[in-house]
Amino acid sequence: MAQIIIAPSIELPKFTSVFLAGGITNCKEWQKAVIEELEFEDISFFNPRQEHFDVSDKNASYKQILWEFERLEKIDIFSMYYCNDNSDQPICMYELGRNIVRMQNRFPSDWEKRIVISVEDGYRRKADVLIQTELATLNKIFIDANATPDLHAQYIKRAIKSIK
Repeated sequence: MAQIIIAPSIELPKFTSVFLAGGITNCKEWQKAVIEELEFEDISFFNPRQEHFDVSDKNASYKQILWEFERLEKIDIFSMYYCNDNSDQPICMYELGRNIVRMQNRFPSDWEKRIVISVEDGYRRKADVLIQTELATLNKIFIDANATPDLHAQYIKRAIKSIK
């Protein structure tokens, strides 16, 4: 049964850990669909999407970013999902680059198995994601450029199996 750890919880993961990076503000709840698809698997999800979050509260923003930063330093699988919605998700572009390098440094022998990237059809910055990822990974990462949350969940499941 999947374990869902929602920001700002300090709960520790029980299973292989996956961080659900991707759009939150002005984006649909794609995280919920991914979790529902894998709810019966032994996976610990770090989900940064809080039900009630005040973006204007600087203290809340700092705590959120700190929570994400600390969890991303300890995860087994880095998952990034770009949804086609009302946001270009600019912070996600930074997070993608930073976390590709972090996974390469942390897991030098199998980093490419630990990164899952998906982009929904129609996402306005799709070409940027594809080009940046190709350059940063020497084309070692598969990206589904016409993804859905359900497909993204299956790629996560495949990544977990590949590192066991």
